[in-house]
Amino acid sequence: MERAIGVIGGVGPYAGIDLVQKIFDNTIAEKDQDHLDLYMTNLPASIGDRTAYLLSGGPNPADGLFESLRKLARMGATIIAIPCNTAHAPAIYDVVKRRAAQEFPNIVLLNMIEETCAYIARQYPEGARIGLLATQGTHAVGLYQQYLVPYPHLTLVEPDAEGQRSVHDAIYNSTYGIKAVSPVSAKSVEILLEVGHSLIAEQGASALILGCTELPLALQFGMLPAPLIDPTLLLARAAVHAAAPDKLSSC
Repeated sequence: MERAIGVIGGVGPYAGIDLVQKIFDNTIAEKDQDHLDLYMTNLPASIGDRTAYLLSGGPNPADGLFESLRKLARMGATIIAIPCNTAHAPAIYDVVKRRAAQEFPNIVLLNMIEETCAYIARQYPEGARIGLLATQGTHAVGLYQQYLVPYPHLTLVEPDAEGQRSVHDAIYNSTYGIKAVSPVSAKSVEILLEVGHSLIAEQGASALILGCTELPLALQFGMLPAPLIDPTLLLARAAVHAAAPDKLSSC
């Protein structure tokens, strides 16, 4: 029996849309009726900024995330996806997971970072240096380092402090950042390409994780001289597999 997918949008909104499109793109379907049931919330005002919480404290965004999960569960979703890397920091994600397990024990809450790290380990069984482009919150809590612990053959390389600030501005800047401007501004793309090139040329990165769900909106495969790893795509494929394995398209 197929299970319905629930997407917690609003973290940011375009990233949620990107995930939904990738779910559809990775579903085997010849007509409308072949696609999976999918529900999406978009309640950004109720979900605090994840990086701001991790860096400065305040109300935990887990509360708003769980309220969206509750709405999705009541609509019928049993597979839940959160298209935000920073929201998977244990201080946020673990709270949502614990509350979901208590109130909705039939819910499967997917973990985008686990899916991404497992994928990288399969792609590079002999080891590799993997670059990370992400928000300052994701860097500050060592999110990907934590999830890469089971894979000691992989080495995570990150931009220096200035590079991290530049990437963060490419996402958050109110004038040119991806969250503020659509379509993505040329300035944001320029910043991301510069930092990406630096990770490859100066730190020997064999591949780059697009570790914020806004980044796949700006960087496409082929724009840098190393493979780009898109956690949103991997989350989409995990969602389809969890809902109906026979409908997951080949890579």
